[in-house]
Order: sequence, then C-alpha cells, then structure tokens
Amino acid sequence: MTTRTLPAAAYEKLTASVARDTGDRRGAALWIHAAGLVRHAQEHGLLPDSSPAPGADGLRKSLEILASCHPALAALTDPRVLPVWSQMLGETAWESINTFWERHPTLEDEHRIDGYALGDTYQLLSDDARKGRALCQTPPWIARLLLRLSLEPAMDEWGPTSTRMIDPACGTGHIVMAAFHMARVPPIRGRGSAPAAHGRQALERALAAVTGIDLDPYAAALTAYRLLASCATILRTPLERLPSSWPVNVAAADSLLARDEPLLAAGTYHACVANPPYITPKDPVVRDRVRAAYPQVASGKYSLPSPP
Repeated sequence: MTTRTLPAAAYEKLTASVARDTGDRRGAALWIHAAGLVRHAQEHGLLPDSSPAPGADGLRKSLEILASCHPALAALTDPRVLPVWSQMLGETAWESINTFWERHPTLEDEHRIDGYALGDTYQLLSDDARKGRALCQTPPWIARLLLRLSLEPAMDEWGPTSTRMIDPACGTGHIVMAAFHMARVPPIRGRGSAPAAHGRQALERALAAVTGIDLDPYAAALTAYRLLASCATILRTPLERLPSSWPVNVAAADSLLARDEPLLAAGTYHACVANPPYITPKDPVVRDRVRAAYPQVASGKYSLPSPP
C-alpha cells in the first residue's frame, strides 16, 4: 500500500514555518494535518462538496461538514481537540499549508482508502505527539503479525462474528484498521468458510468488533475517521450516507487510569493488541497515580507498557 509520505525534513520545515505564525509547534502541526484530513475526504469524494474551500475559514467550514457526517467525528469541531477553532492563522501560513497539500496530495493508490498516509503524516508533523507521547505508527506487516498471533486465535475460540478486540494505545489507528479488515473478512481456517466479505452487515459487524483508545484526542478522532472513510469507500458512498447508528468504538482516554470510560470495562474483549509507548511517564502526578493503581509492576523507574 502506498503511503505517500515524504522525508521527515519536509514536514519539519513546514511545521517550523507555520509555528512562526501560531506561536507553537503543536498548533502548527494540527492546522497542517487538519487541512490534509479535509483534502483527503474531498479528493476521495467522501464529502458532498468535492472542491477544497479557500482559506482558514473555509477549512473550518469543511471540518464542520465532515463532523456532521457521523457522531464519531464530532470531536473535529472541539477547540480542545483542534486549535483551528480558537487560534487565528495568517494568510502567509495558510498559503504554505495549502501549497504543501497541492504539491503532495493525500490520495492513496489502493481501491480501499485506509488513510495510512494520514496516520503516518501526523506522526511526522507532531513532535509533541512523537516525543511527548512516543507516537510511533505500527508498520502494516507488524500489525498483521500481531493480529495473527492474537485476534485469529480468539476468532477460532469464540467465533469470527462474536470476537471483540481492543488496542488501548491505538495512536492514529494502524492496528485498529488492520483488525477491522480482519473482522470484516475473517481468515479461512482449515476447510471452513468465512462469512460474507462485503455488504453493510459485514461492515457494521466489523466496526462493532474493534475498539481503539488513545491519550491523544486528535489521534483518536483520526482513527474514527479512518474507520468510517474505509466503510464509505467500500460502499462507494459519501460519509454522510453512512448510518449514524453504526458503532465507532474509539475514545480519547488514559487506558491505565480512566476507570469511568465504558470502552475500558473489564471482561469486554477477547483480544488486546497494542504497540504501546515504550517510555517512562514524564508527569510526576501521572507517574504516582499509575504507581498507586499498579503497585506490583509500576515501582521505581517503570516503563508504561509494564502495568498492562
């Protein structure tokens, strides 16, 4: 699958340029990526209006349209998730963003639109996510290997239509997307036959089978978008025509500490698959809360993968 990402230096240069206008690199990265996200939806015919709207105000309008397509995309209009709703952007910075996406479109070569390029681009743009939260997207072949070792055996034991999985550190959704397609088209084991690999029922079943949680609310929103964009392209329909009742089990939460998140309820899943952040927590308050919650494994200078 073609990801269409550029060398890291290209994203670094653009982020630094836009940050001179926004005053911070995190805001700059989110402005840039939100513009790429909207273009992805427009260029693949997922939005009613297929032409890019001009300027920062046009981007906000397009995000409103995108967010209205499904309840799972509502976070795209939340200023706590995207600073585009509370932060001004100058014309020069917008032109840099617009020129970048015109020269490097977010189109994918495959007939199935999974948004891998969008996921990888967020990692390359946001050093806040990359360095602060160790966001590192799992390569497709590793995601497939992890699922063969976990989700496939779970399907064997509980049945392909009943099995549920969770990625508690999903980032922008590479593992969740691979699990979604495995749930939609379960592997044929022995002489058995897989359920129908097409149609609306298979898509709804696959959505219900996968869950993603991430600390980064924008990464979680991007995962939700990728799941819905894949459904829409499989059905060859705009996003707005997908049933609003279809489940998109993605949430922004701390998987180690968010006891009140329904998607983290104990005993809900048959498989847990993740590529967690291999870092020590930097916030001393969070570090102590994790130590208190997992005293047997989170002692001393512990790594975040230890508690699970």
